[in-house]
Amino acid sequence: MSRSTLSPRTCAQGSLDRRRLLGLLLGAGAAALAGPASASDRVIDRRLELWRGYAGATRSLWASIRTTRHASILAGGAPRTLAGALIFVAPGRLLLHDDDPTGSTTLIDGDRIDVVANDPAAAPAPHRAAAPPAMRWLARHLVAAFAPGDGSALSADARLARPRGAGLQLTVLPPVDSPIRRTIRSLTIALSPTSGAVERLEIAETAGDRLILALAEHQQNLPSDELRRRLAAIEGPAV
Repeated sequence: MSRSTLSPRTCAQGSLDRRRLLGLLLGAGAAALAGPASASDRVIDRRLELWRGYAGATRSLWASIRTTRHASILAGGAPRTLAGALIFVAPGRLLLHDDDPTGSTTLIDGDRIDVVANDPAAAPAPHRAAAPPAMRWLARHLVAAFAPGDGSALSADARLARPRGAGLQLTVLPPVDSPIRRTIRSLTIALSPTSGAVERLEIAETAGDRLILALAEHQQNLPSDELRRRLAAIEGPAV
């Protein structure tokens, strides 16, 4: 199947709508924040240092993921969770795949953002269109959460903050005056306290929905043959 960029409506009805998130048709329930912190905030600096220790050594990463969407109170409905896999290949290729055939496969690779239904029969004829600004902002910062670097990509066109609560977390916020805030409120990254690996991502949309990706079974820097095998094993035209 050819590679294509599809509308968020291409998934089978009832699928966990990561495409809806990346399409950013809705925006976000706020993560509880202690307030934006300056670049000199020592707590943020220490968390970035921990994150750099893992990300800086990452040439590739495979992790199992459990993706859960929490709808806003007004929308109602019980959360739905799907299992899947995340694959990152440096410098900037990120693949998110639902195992469920009613789910989707998302590929972010540079300026390319492809989101496709796992079930080809559920998708109308593909078309290409420029990704909206909020979609591009989110895609860049999702990649930056895993890519080697000094953290500047995380804070590019964004502010870093410390969420309240337990755990080592960083919250990435669009600038106060950015139109991105009309659709997306924050991206919160939870880190392993020992390795600095990303263990959880939470995207909060302005309308109240939240999308949570819980990562486990991290396998860093797989041999090239094994990495190719796992990429090829993912069912979906985005690979």
